Amino acid sequence: MSRGLKRAWQGIRDIGGTWGLGILVIVAATVAAYQFVGPPPPSRIAMATGQPGGAYERFGKRYAEVLARDGITVELKSTAGSVENLALLDAGDADIAFVQSGLKDVQPTDNVLALGSLYLEPLLLFLREGLNIDDIGDLAGARINVGAEGSGTRAVALTLLAANGVNERNAELSELGGVEAATAFARGNLDAAFLVAAPESSVVRQLSAAPGVTLYDFERTPAYARVYRFLSPVLLPEGILDLDANVPDRDIHATAPTAMLAANQALHPALIDLLLVAATEIHGGSSLLSDPGDFPAPRFIDLPLSPEAERHYEFGPPFLLRYLPFWAATLVDRLWVLLLPLIGLAIPVFKLVPPAFRWRVRRRLLNMYDELDTLDPAQRALADEGDLKQRLERLESIDQEVAELAVPRSYTDDVYKLRRDIDLVRRRLHVSGQVIVTAPD
Repeated sequence: MSRGLKRAWQGIRDIGGTWGLGILVIVAATVAAYQFVGPPPPSRIAMATGQPGGAYERFGKRYAEVLARDGITVELKSTAGSVENLALLDAGDADIAFVQSGLKDVQPTDNVLALGSLYLEPLLLFLREGLNIDDIGDLAGARINVGAEGSGTRAVALTLLAANGVNERNAELSELGGVEAATAFARGNLDAAFLVAAPESSVVRQLSAAPGVTLYDFERTPAYARVYRFLSPVLLPEGILDLDANVPDRDIHATAPTAMLAANQALHPALIDLLLVAATEIHGGSSLLSDPGDFPAPRFIDLPLSPEAERHYEFGPPFLLRYLPFWAATLVDRLWVLLLPLIGLAIPVFKLVPPAFRWRVRRRLLNMYDELDTLDPAQRALADEGDLKQRLERLESIDQEVAELAVPRSYTDDVYKLRRDIDLVRRRLHVSGQVIVTAPD
């Protein structure tokens, strides 16, 4: 190997030996810190919606479309409604779901948190034409549809009926979904039907436009809203459902729970921000009952609000999520716990590397001086001609090593001084050698 290659290889070994140790420390710290990095958010979640053809299913498809842009696959589960959705969330069989407010006593849960309210869902009471009632208590003896088992409609309808003295003992209660209720009305099999749904829903429009069907005017909505805090009074202006047909033909007072977005408490926190960003896109505009910016909101909920959702409403989406794709934002957010201590460790480690490199070079020079002392006849007298020959050979070897030594420029003076000292020892050896040769036997 040529002298230049030897010098280059030696420099590489010196640099690698010092920087390699620093890198090894950083790698070991990285491995240790990674144990505290949280898991990444899942790429697939299950969402409980509602009955086929309903508003919950329609909105579920919109969420699936919006979240797919960030690589999240949403598996939609059709259900009977809010009560079943709460049970699925509590059992961990769904990650997120649409839930109607006012059901916490009907379906108690321990593992469900609210992410916010999405829109108002008025409770509408459709009546057979000719059935004139002053209040809900007058429905005693009527054929009433209270909604499918497991639906939010059923839970609220039974609550209001019971408050007005109507139950299964003095009325005929059926459990039909919205579409089936519309069909039953058309066949004359129902006198009244409760329905919790957005005014824009196809079932509401179908029932309100059906011949022989009228909407009940909840004149006592302020009282209902006071007694049941999950209800809000709303007004359906004349013609709001169909301007051309003027449906309804007068202003209708109604009472409304809210549709909430709820989640299992184990849902990954990063997904909560993403879901609320999607909710703002989907529900943040105007509707027949709300103005732009009214929803999503932390109001009108009766489930515990997720801490992450509360932070989102107070401060908005995380800074990184505003400017980075979801996967990049979550990666950086997860790695903060890793990067901050590593940066704190890397700064002193890398500050120590240059002194360590200089110490490595200086130690090599000092080792050569130690060996040079063993060759100097002033330190250890020559024994004979053979000893002289061995010392000179070793001295030439050291001189060769110094000539090939790769050192920083700041150590050039030390190298030249070492070579001068080698030459000094060489002269001393030659002088001492002449004394041995000329010494009398």
